[in-house]
Amino acid sequence: MKANLRIGLVAVALVGLPVVSADEVDGHSHSPKDHLYEAARVAEVSFEDAYAAAKEAGVGEPFLVEAQTLHFLSTGNMPELFGHLEKLEAVSSDLEYGADKPFHSERQLVGLVASIRAIRAYEANDVAEFEKQAGSSYINAPQYNQAFGLLQLMTELRRKEVQELAMANLRIPMNLTIASADGEEKTLTEWLGGNQALLIDFWASWCGPCMQLMPELRTKAETLPSQGVVVAAMNTDADDPFGKAKKVRDQHNMDLMPWLLEPEERPLSRLLMIDSIPRMILVSPEGKVLYNGHPMDPNLKSALAGLDVKI
Repeated sequence: MKANLRIGLVAVALVGLPVVSADEVDGHSHSPKDHLYEAARVAEVSFEDAYAAAKEAGVGEPFLVEAQTLHFLSTGNMPELFGHLEKLEAVSSDLEYGADKPFHSERQLVGLVASIRAIRAYEANDVAEFEKQAGSSYINAPQYNQAFGLLQLMTELRRKEVQELAMANLRIPMNLTIASADGEEKTLTEWLGGNQALLIDFWASWCGPCMQLMPELRTKAETLPSQGVVVAAMNTDADDPFGKAKKVRDQHNMDLMPWLLEPEERPLSRLLMIDSIPRMILVSPEGKVLYNGHPMDPNLKSALAGLDVKI
């Protein structure tokens, strides 16, 4: 899972430092500490030079660590930020807090740390740790919870839980008739053609991410059928699905797979709880849902591995 992080200038503003331009700091005299804080939030000012000057001037370790934190936030350097949290927590009691300081209170800093730990846990698929840290983030600093989109991530986790429970006992009606862009009409069982699984990609022409992933879909269509998995595209456009499916197929030279059209009443989308696309579904001959999620989610690879299939 990848978090949709809103960092950079938003994050710097949240820690109490107004966003400024390089022109605003030119011509002003500042202490090494002030200059370091400015360098942390102004891209045109060399942070490395300001950090070296502040260190040489004897600026204390707590403030050096604090400035590094602001710099990592403003540049969106999450890997460095992840590895920096222990240092930040270690100096938290020695920092200066106040309305004119980077952090208003130690509690606000605790909320920031919890927010970043929540993001790290989310990306590591550690749901229990994510929930713990997201709760601490909200309690201590709701503004960070909102800025890092933690409520949205929590909502997505709950949606997945509901979906997984629903999919566990679901059986897709394999006798459902689906038309193709070429005018063929077959049941899902007939499209499966005696193979061990059917991999269906739900897409639409207006969906940017769907279009960007067409090369990935092509790769699957080239490599999986020989391993017993039929790959099919399922167009969900409401307007001229026949024409749009043919156009996208021809544009990407992808006539090696069925281009299906979901019926207007959207029976599969409703049954599979598809509320966003692109979405990929892996179905067994009996209609059991083996995977329901994003085409690039590592869990799809795991589901295919369970069939001795490699991407």
